[in-house]
Amino acid sequence: MGAKIDYSEFLNELDKRLSGYFKTFGDDICCQKGCSSCCEKGDYPLSDTELEYLMQGFMKLEPNLKIQVQNNIKNMIRGEACPFLINKECSVYDYRPIICRVHGLAYIYKDEKVKLPHCVNEGKNFSKSYKEDGFYGKPIPSNLDTMSLLEGSYNEIRNLYDWLNT
Repeated sequence: MGAKIDYSEFLNELDKRLSGYFKTFGDDICCQKGCSSCCEKGDYPLSDTELEYLMQGFMKLEPNLKIQVQNNIKNMIRGEACPFLINKECSVYDYRPIICRVHGLAYIYKDEKVKLPHCVNEGKNFSKSYKEDGFYGKPIPSNLDTMSLLEGSYNEIRNLYDWLNT
């Protein structure tokens, strides 16, 4: 068994890799501060490792933000807004899960299909390369499947809703 890498080191390396992809595909990516459609509706699968890291970020929030997040958790509905989204911004941005870090990119998924961000249907990321009959752009060649990135370093993967409502 190999040496266990520090999770924050892992994220630093991942962010460097992702930064290159976001630069390479910059013409196809519309993500910018305040655009939060990916956070307003969806499933947010994350590992126990990611949840633990996310909660470290939560603990560092100002008291008033903590209260807002706690209220969002109480009112959370599966498939709706992430409870950490405050005023269209991620309150725990530096501690966000991998699924949030890769959002916006088109990449090859486990089953060799191209995974596109859902906002492609809103005319945003990669919409110039997407037509009803398929994707005509160039996806990232490496596998950015969010679950395989953490392979072997987690015990369980669940939806954020399930983690917070058990």
